Amino acid sequence: MTLEADARDVAADFEGSAVAKIVAVLEGIVPLLRNDLTSAYLQKKIDALGATDGADDLRAKCAALRPYVDWYLQGLDAAGDAGPRRG
Repeated sequence: MTLEADARDVAADFEGSAVAKIVAVLEGIVPLLRNDLTSAYLQKKIDALGATDGADDLRAKCAALRPYVDWYLQGLDAAGDAGPRRG
């Protein structure tokens, strides 16, 4: 699947999505962010997920990062097929 398809799947059923799939989508979004600070921030949050104990805590931390998935999809929808590009 493509990043777009995976992101749409995750957005459609966030609670039912596997944490690994959510993380993979987030990792795919990092290089597409236009701001280096935002990219670094998201990457640090993703890296911190690895140190999380407990499935419930991990899912809660993933849920806090859901806006990045939503922003990515909004960018795709606004740009048509071109999608967001890092410039």
